[in-house]
Amino acid sequence: MGLAPAARAAVPTIEIDVGSRRQLLFDDFLVALGSAGIEDYPFNIRWSLGKVRKDPYRNLLIADQPSETSTAWLSALYDGGKYRLWYNAGHPSKKGLFVSYAESDDGLTWRKPTLNQIDVNGSKSNNVVFAGGPSIGGLELGNVFIDPIAPPEERYKMFYPVWDTDHVYPNHGLPFLAEAGVMRGAFSPDGIGWTRYQQIFLGSYMDSQNVAVYDPELRKYVAYIRYKNAKYGALDAGEHTVVAARRGRAIGRMESDDFKSWTYPELAIAPDFQDGFNVELYNQPYSRYPSADHAHFMFPSAYHKREGTFHVNVAVSRANKTWFRPTRETYVPLGEPGSMDDFIISVAPGFLPAGRDQLALYYRSGNGPHSGALRSVKARVPKTVSGMGRIVFPRERIVGIEAGAEEGTFATRPLLFSGQRLVVNAEPTGPDPRLRAQIVSVGARSTESAARGKYKEDAVLPGLSFDDSVPITADGLDSAVRWSRGANLGEWAGKPVRIHVRFQSMRIYAFQFAEAVKVKWYRKAADKGYASAQSNLGVVEGI
Repeated sequence: MGLAPAARAAVPTIEIDVGSRRQLLFDDFLVALGSAGIEDYPFNIRWSLGKVRKDPYRNLLIADQPSETSTAWLSALYDGGKYRLWYNAGHPSKKGLFVSYAESDDGLTWRKPTLNQIDVNGSKSNNVVFAGGPSIGGLELGNVFIDPIAPPEERYKMFYPVWDTDHVYPNHGLPFLAEAGVMRGAFSPDGIGWTRYQQIFLGSYMDSQNVAVYDPELRKYVAYIRYKNAKYGALDAGEHTVVAARRGRAIGRMESDDFKSWTYPELAIAPDFQDGFNVELYNQPYSRYPSADHAHFMFPSAYHKREGTFHVNVAVSRANKTWFRPTRETYVPLGEPGSMDDFIISVAPGFLPAGRDQLALYYRSGNGPHSGALRSVKARVPKTVSGMGRIVFPRERIVGIEAGAEEGTFATRPLLFSGQRLVVNAEPTGPDPRLRAQIVSVGARSTESAARGKYKEDAVLPGLSFDDSVPITADGLDSAVRWSRGANLGEWAGKPVRIHVRFQSMRIYAFQFAEAVKVKWYRKAADKGYASAQSNLGVVEGI
């Protein structure tokens, strides 16, 4: 996604060039304020979350090795045709946590190979791959990621806090001193043999799961960490000033050009009035969406302190800088009382494949309250056991725009596209679902109106109005939008248009101006018996 070529000229434009790429509707970026002339003011709509399923619903990671007594934070990748997992494990007679390794062919059954890397209780016959450095201590795994710009020997990178030493390091011009607990990093050519960087990333121990990645659009490394300085309640007025109070756990953001020297953390996401004072944001599982423009997700756990429970929220960002939570619904429901995840669910970073048109997220589970809960709550569960679960959901179905039983409407901002047919990812949410669309031509503009971001003489295109629209009523990841004249929009490719939608009892997650090759894919998939492809084939071939 990017601005149209005309945006490079002296006259500014507001068209968004979506090409033929998938566009997610998880925020207001693509949504227009609307106008009275086209009657496309956003109305009767809201952002809501898709449904996930726990598949399978059982503990996928048990501390079953002689070298481990417990499991904790998780980081998974799909790499080289297999699933790879790095996880925290507690070990007999050792203080703190180490990083251990497992792998799987299907993402469900995991094997723990003997790797002969780290001595535990006098033996290297284990799957431990990293202990944090020469001063072994409390290492909390952040994440492991593949660095696309690194030399081969540093292809894999790890980000983590560790109780390092009691030595005070020189700050080298940074706004902190590094003493005892610090943030550090490590590198590896294969994800098995690790070497820590000598640099201190941050002179403070940030517990919970901190996550770092390389962002190819920003051309920077970005890290999300526990942030301790969120405040509320300051008063700086009159003669009586009031010092701000600490708000509790929040999420901070850091940047680096080289994965060695980092900026000082700045606040990225904090609990607020909608959350209430009983809620803090506990961990920072950042996940870049793999197949859509400018789509960044985070799944922080809303920690309900009194009850000791973790409820998974969804936060979204277009540029991996500014974040917001479009709804406070719980994305991954806690399990029934007595189950492996009835108190705690902490999503691990990273989307992974889980079959055709399905994505998975792994999560750390807990069957007891966090330590900050009321004594009466903790007394009911004497010991919390940590495990690993997996959720699966259809692609793109994380956050969408929903209309209820009463019809809702919205329109997009002006778009430039290069495909030929419009497809939407939409699902029914109630009785009598229906979605119709019309295409609006963006009219001529003057230099003055363009500078203000306004267009003149928008008009519904003949034959592409709501009256001509064939309603979509069924569930579909790629439901073709068509009109009585057909579905081909190729004549409008490269020209500014807006999509105007009216719908009810439906949730729409994404759209795409697909190329003609989409028809060939439907035909091949339909021949193999895929029902969704068969239904869409009948639509798009009726062009």
